[in-house]
Amino acid sequence: MAAIRFTHSYDLLFKIIIMFSGIVIIAAGADVLSFISNPIEKGLRSSNLEWVWIVLMWTYIIGGYIGVIKLLGNTILPYWLPTYLYVRFSIFTRITSSEAERLEFLFDGSLNGIWYPLGAIRKIDPEFRREALFRFANKVAIEQGWRKRFVMPEDSINWQHQKSENQENKSRQSTGKGSKRQDNQDQQAIVSLQILGLYEIPKSFDSVKLAYRRKIREFHPDKFAGERIEVLQYAEEMSKRLNAAYTYLQHHFSENM
Repeated sequence: MAAIRFTHSYDLLFKIIIMFSGIVIIAAGADVLSFISNPIEKGLRSSNLEWVWIVLMWTYIIGGYIGVIKLLGNTILPYWLPTYLYVRFSIFTRITSSEAERLEFLFDGSLNGIWYPLGAIRKIDPEFRREALFRFANKVAIEQGWRKRFVMPEDSINWQHQKSENQENKSRQSTGKGSKRQDNQDQQAIVSLQILGLYEIPKSFDSVKLAYRRKIREFHPDKFAGERIEVLQYAEEMSKRLNAAYTYLQHHFSENM
């Protein structure tokens, strides 16, 4: 018998349960259908067509088992359940069922057998854990060229800004006017603030400093020591991203104060 392949304990438990459930349902189904199968078996045996019965029996067992497993995987035992349990109770990060379904590729070994324990996320403040997880998932998804990315706050702002610019360009083309609409807020500054975890323009730069210090501490590569190289690279990229956002805001506030 082939060994069960699993990545983490929840994955192993899930596979054992779903396999056992499949066997129980197939056995129960055979008992329920015995009033039909017994006469067929007797008739085929008496006609020296026992091989037909063997083919029918194995077709039911194999086909029924595969069908039951798929049914369970789409109903009461969805395939994303091990990911949900692992993220929720091993790396202590709150996610929804739909988010677990999209994060599944990080934890199920489908990346050529690679999966990411991401135990270092437990060291991050709960306020930033979801962000760390989703940003890392985006990084891997981009590199692997699959799965829909998670939308981060600054992505939404950039999209709105691009949409506004497109509408403005269409308006210019239709009216023939080249006047530029003045934005009330610097979009790049807003994006930088979002990267630092600020959702409103602060009154002073001190708030920016505080937000930067809090977040750079959470995403410092030292916290991810011992993780896979991709995780360490992610931590380094996040640190660079935070530093770039802070540098931009430093320049922005000095010009506007």
